[in-house]
Amino acid sequence: MVTEWDADTIRHRVRQLAQAEGTPVSARHIALVCHDLFAAAGVGILLVADDGTMEPVYATTDAVERMIELEVTLGEGPADMAAAGGHAVLVDDLPGQRARWPLFTNAAAAAQVRAVLTFPMWADSSTVGAVEIYLAQENRPTAAELHMAWSFVELLTDQVVAQLDAAAQDTHAEFALERFHSRWQAVHQATGVASVQLRCGMPEAVLRLRSHAFATDRRLTDVAQDVVDGVLRLTPNEPVDPDLD
Repeated sequence: MVTEWDADTIRHRVRQLAQAEGTPVSARHIALVCHDLFAAAGVGILLVADDGTMEPVYATTDAVERMIELEVTLGEGPADMAAAGGHAVLVDDLPGQRARWPLFTNAAAAAQVRAVLTFPMWADSSTVGAVEIYLAQENRPTAAELHMAWSFVELLTDQVVAQLDAAAQDTHAEFALERFHSRWQAVHQATGVASVQLRCGMPEAVLRLRSHAFATDRRLTDVAQDVVDGVLRLTPNEPVDPDLD
């Protein structure tokens, strides 16, 4: 049973964590406190990129880092649904969702994840991303748990938007939530490289990268780094998996 915290208590715990590290409050601290409160398998944050696709930016654990990266690679899962629909997607029984997300649920089973609570991040009347709380046990959240989850989402949204604004105003600053952001830069770089190599547009280049990662059972970020390093060169005749289109 999750201990009920109000918004003020959540903010206090976040400040305590930041002070213990001797660093300013960041979205990472909020995600970590959320992780602890829900005894989660992990908390993930994804943002909506300029082209409308989802982009993973932070995860509190390695397992969930892989899960949210896989959502982007596969193009299926609750994050995209929550962001596109602008509503929470609460899945208390992930194994029972194989008909909806066959590839994603298989990966969730391998990661021993049984439930996920996904919420859209709203700013200025538009969806800017999604927050996912992964759970190791099947769980139907109570009204109090949902209220606390939304409190975390609101805090995360405010903090992420503030960090993005700060990065936009300072050309020397980076929007970074440690763990993931630097890895994902390779995907952006590889997209440009693949676009030139394949003589195609950026959307097709991204699809080619995703398809190669899926076909070879590798992380998209690892495939992208190989492309950037010149270890891997995608070819025009390499098949594209239609399930990822």
